[in-house]
Amino acid sequence: MRNKGLIILTILLCVGCREARISDTTFCTFNPELPINLEHPKSAALQEIVDAYLAKGIPGISVLISDDNGIWRTAGGFADIENDIPMKTCHINKLGSVTKMMIGTLLWQFVEDGTIFLDDKIEAYIPEVSSRLANGSDIEIWMLLNHTSGVYDIAGDLGYNLAVVNDFSRSWTAEEILAFVEGKPATHLPGERIQYSNTNTMLSSMILEAVTGATTKNLLQINIFDKVGMPGTYYYDYKTPFPEDRLAQGYLDFYNNGESIQNISELNPGSGNGYTGVYSTTKDLYAFMKALMVDKSLIQPSNIEVILSTATIAESGNWGTTIGGIHDEYRQYLPEDIHAYGHAGGDIGYSANLSYLPHNNTIFAGCYNYGTNLGTALGDELNAMRGEIYQLLAE
Repeated sequence: MRNKGLIILTILLCVGCREARISDTTFCTFNPELPINLEHPKSAALQEIVDAYLAKGIPGISVLISDDNGIWRTAGGFADIENDIPMKTCHINKLGSVTKMMIGTLLWQFVEDGTIFLDDKIEAYIPEVSSRLANGSDIEIWMLLNHTSGVYDIAGDLGYNLAVVNDFSRSWTAEEILAFVEGKPATHLPGERIQYSNTNTMLSSMILEAVTGATTKNLLQINIFDKVGMPGTYYYDYKTPFPEDRLAQGYLDFYNNGESIQNISELNPGSGNGYTGVYSTTKDLYAFMKALMVDKSLIQPSNIEVILSTATIAESGNWGTTIGGIHDEYRQYLPEDIHAYGHAGGDIGYSANLSYLPHNNTIFAGCYNYGTNLGTALGDELNAMRGEIYQLLAE
């Protein structure tokens, strides 16, 4: 989730007065199910990058690489600083906006079976919602997937962010969030240009629920998690305590002074509403990406080709978007003919990466329990690490 407007200086006052949703993290043991190549030719370089950025203060890192040389993964730092629990590859982390690629995959599954049509107006599916949006009657479904709808971004709304701070671990519903979007101006006319908006994926989730009568949680579980084999993956909304105690704690340097980082695992900026909410391990993320982009068992191969053919670079030049919720990322670090298809994630206390580089058949999954959607010096370091990793992946 991308968010530049959250004011959190009062958060520390709220931590002790909310019922805990995230328990202390427990030690977990290495899961040997994946065949690991200990001699992977990029393992030493990737380990060196991980170690260097752990030394700079990133609390915990878990990464996996898979290519024609096999699979290698590592983890380091801490999953729970307060209890001295080391980060292991079996620990679960929040994915932030990697969730969006899974929602896009779900939506395409219903496009393929004829339940949803990409060029339909969203008012055909959620009329009571579209009527509350600027230009709502002109927005087509594909515009949600490639961020060209012009819909106001909930993540930048000051009123919503203050409400999140004032009710630290609240479980937000889409209807409650929509109240902060209603009446807000569009960023541009539908289809006119690319403008990233978390609200787009919330609307995609609402459409899926409207046409199926099922919750997004159940749709993800049945159509993706169970189908692929992702036993350590959850779609979580803070209504109840998190179902496992191997969830890594999430951290942020509130004051951006480099002196300390704070545990903000309890802060919920809207988890479980399409734009964020999936929690997983690098092993499960690898399984998802292999199914989506290599085996092409989640979306038909011909449609994967259609999706990637629509890749359009955003104005910044650093990322591209498609009508499948799959991005073309880290353009600033990669040659023009090399692509990292996937999605990055940034939440308040967590960050993640999941990509497929077709030129050398590489899948990369990374989870980090430090947030990057608010500007901090340590967040800048984490993003610099991502750049180094993607340059290594491209080799």
